[in-house]
Amino acid sequence: MKGLMMLFLVSSTSRSCLAFQRTVSPSITRKTTLSAASFMDTITKAFSSTMSDSKTYTVGITGASGLVGTALRDELGKKGTINGKPIRIVNMRRSNQASSELSEEDTSVAWNPKGTSPEEILPVAAEFDAVIHLAGENIATGLGPLGFIGLRPWSDAKKAEILNSRVESSKALSTAFTATKRPVVFMAASGVGAYGNTFIGESKPAVDEQADISSTEGFLAEVSRQAEAATQTTNKAARVVNMRFGVVLSTKGGALAKLAPIFWLGGGGNVGSGDQYFSFISARDVARAIVHGMETPSLKGPVNFCAPQPCTNAQFTQALGKALSRPTILPFPGFAVSLLFGEMGEETLLGGVRAIPTKLLKSGFQFSHPTVEDAVKSALDENI
Repeated sequence: MKGLMMLFLVSSTSRSCLAFQRTVSPSITRKTTLSAASFMDTITKAFSSTMSDSKTYTVGITGASGLVGTALRDELGKKGTINGKPIRIVNMRRSNQASSELSEEDTSVAWNPKGTSPEEILPVAAEFDAVIHLAGENIATGLGPLGFIGLRPWSDAKKAEILNSRVESSKALSTAFTATKRPVVFMAASGVGAYGNTFIGESKPAVDEQADISSTEGFLAEVSRQAEAATQTTNKAARVVNMRFGVVLSTKGGALAKLAPIFWLGGGGNVGSGDQYFSFISARDVARAIVHGMETPSLKGPVNFCAPQPCTNAQFTQALGKALSRPTILPFPGFAVSLLFGEMGEETLLGGVRAIPTKLLKSGFQFSHPTVEDAVKSALDENI
């Protein structure tokens, strides 16, 4: 009976919205359409929440101790509820033996990314409202004695580890969801590297999620393609979001954590020409955007998780130097980058990506840190 009433309400509301649009002036039709879309999302959320008897909104996170995972846990703690339910965070840890049950007291669960069936991978898949898949080999660290600070180019073994850690784990979780028909939000990490790394200066315009990535060049583009393909599941109740992350700015990890001490000592400067574009996002905004993705039924498929105003390396360098009150007069020549870092440096330091988050913006998400100056300040001020 509740289902019939809900369908009647949605149908009636849709007809009313369309009728209203025909009577208003063209100048406000777009606003009316967006309001209708927002209302429909709200209705969908309310209807979805009636599908589960769970007392909590259970969020499973792989890679929960990493940079993005830590920021997400902090944001979820601040938010408190999703769909009117208290949020329960469950750390999903890798193991050769998956947990067979998940009690209300458990804050972690074991899953087996090498399993071949839902029972071997994640028997408790039906307990989750959302799974945020962030685990994967760090692309910015190398193997060997200096690997922890990134002073080593990619080896064939390192590249294989980067690719396999993302593709195999995403495929495993997709398989796990085939055993349950309960609605679940599956959000898996990808990267704006999917668009290639040839955005230097004004030679190429910015791209969004509509861009064709089937033949973009570069190792990271291939990793993104394969990882996203692996997330496809036969569970029609699952909503899959491929999170194409820009560089997450935080002093707790990632690129900025390595650069800030160098800049503080006065060693900052442009990398290469400085004209390569740089798609970034603050740690706070990336966490907020993931939560928004959980709450917004219309978001699915590839979604760019990056600030709406991409900048060049030179603009980033200027912003960080200004925030730290330090000069930025020591450039890092392109030949030195290639010599020290090889393919990794040429893709991640000398290459450029100019992506914009069209889907997030159209879904109503508002960035707290839309510019590189805002994002750098947030990274230096916030403890995430």
